[in-house]
Amino acid sequence: MAYRLFEGKKHAALYLKYRVSPSDHLIQQVLGFLEKQKGRPFELAVDVGCGSGQGTLLLAKHFASVVGTDVSPAQLELALQHAQQANITYRECVAEELPFADSSVDLVTAMTAFHWFDRPRFLQEAHRVLKPRGCLALLSYTMDIELSYRDCCAHTLNQVSQEAGVCVGETYHASVQLHGDAGVVLQLPDSAER
Repeated sequence: MAYRLFEGKKHAALYLKYRVSPSDHLIQQVLGFLEKQKGRPFELAVDVGCGSGQGTLLLAKHFASVVGTDVSPAQLELALQHAQQANITYRECVAEELPFADSSVDLVTAMTAFHWFDRPRFLQEAHRVLKPRGCLALLSYTMDIELSYRDCCAHTLNQVSQEAGVCVGETYHASVQLHGDAGVVLQLPDSAER
């Protein structure tokens, strides 16, 4: 089930003021992982549940285009006010219905937002929009999140997430990296491997 909070203007302003942004080190780790998986150039990143756009801004200098998405018009209004880079745009949508073509996105991020989503539906949607060898980065302050994916054992996926292993189930594989500053990078399999 998706949750909708921080949608009013007052909440959005507090969110912008107090939300901690991911560290540059963590962003560099995600980008390094993406580069190993698919190489450069980095064309399109989508920051899902972007809120007031702090994470979206961090991606802008590394991609030709970055799109922040959120369900809250108030959050997106603040994000637009702080976006100075021409390659940043914002779209209002739910995480489970992203307005992007199949296999069109290099990197999908959810920076401290994944816990609000209908997680199985979001993971399917991320899988749909990611290019072959594209990556999904779920960044959080805590590792206490539940992951599941179609045709995969949720227990195995969560164990991999917790232990930084690389095998998910018998058929599907995902590359997972854990970082000390609370980041998990999970790459879903390419279409050819499904």
